[in-house]
Amino acid sequence: MRVFLLRRDCPENGIYTLSEKEKNYLFRVLRLNINDVFTAKDSKEQYYKAFLFDSETITLEKTDSPEETLLDNLSSYKGPFVPVYAFIAVLKGKKNEMEIRALTEIGVKKIVLMETEFVQSPLSQHQKERLGAIIREAVQQSGSAEPELAGPVSFQEALKMKEGKLLILHQSEIRKTEKLSDALCNMNTDDAISFMIGPEGGFSDRECNMAIEEGAIPVLLSTNILRAETAAIYTASAIQALLQN
Repeated sequence: MRVFLLRRDCPENGIYTLSEKEKNYLFRVLRLNINDVFTAKDSKEQYYKAFLFDSETITLEKTDSPEETLLDNLSSYKGPFVPVYAFIAVLKGKKNEMEIRALTEIGVKKIVLMETEFVQSPLSQHQKERLGAIIREAVQQSGSAEPELAGPVSFQEALKMKEGKLLILHQSEIRKTEKLSDALCNMNTDDAISFMIGPEGGFSDRECNMAIEEGAIPVLLSTNILRAETAAIYTASAIQALLQN
């Protein structure tokens, strides 16, 4: 379901002053009018019945029935999402933006940016702030829970941050490689799973071996050759589809 994502916590008096960007979204993008009622959500997943009081403010009232005042009749998935942790290498240009937008919409729990051996461009503070803004936009569009964004961290640090079963997606020849479906067998929607995607050119053999020594399962996707950003989106989607059905 599509909701209005609050950029700040709700004040105790329930009167929320809109920023210029929020006003633009409500009046120009959604084309709402004064006195319209809609559903809002904060970063703690608390829902509110929002009333557009005037051109500057809305009033917020907590609600346990957000469906009653949705911005549209689109419905998001109501069941449990698999707790997926995506570890993705920093990519060139705007590739991470597309990747992170899609991962947010898919419903991953956490996104960790990595600086691996073959990463070609470091991530600036401005670029990371831009990625945070893209996550919020994707949450507002899709109704998903806002994932945590961490990093960039080194590959070694990333290995220590994994949650649950760890998969490393690779392109080189590695013994005992598994298919994604086999790696996920005997798992359910409550089990955390982490997956690692390398940069353009993939992981180095040293990084693959290091991950395997830490218990990671090497996975080779049964697909055509995928770009790094496509591989991350494909993997997150496949994990959700395989474990939720």
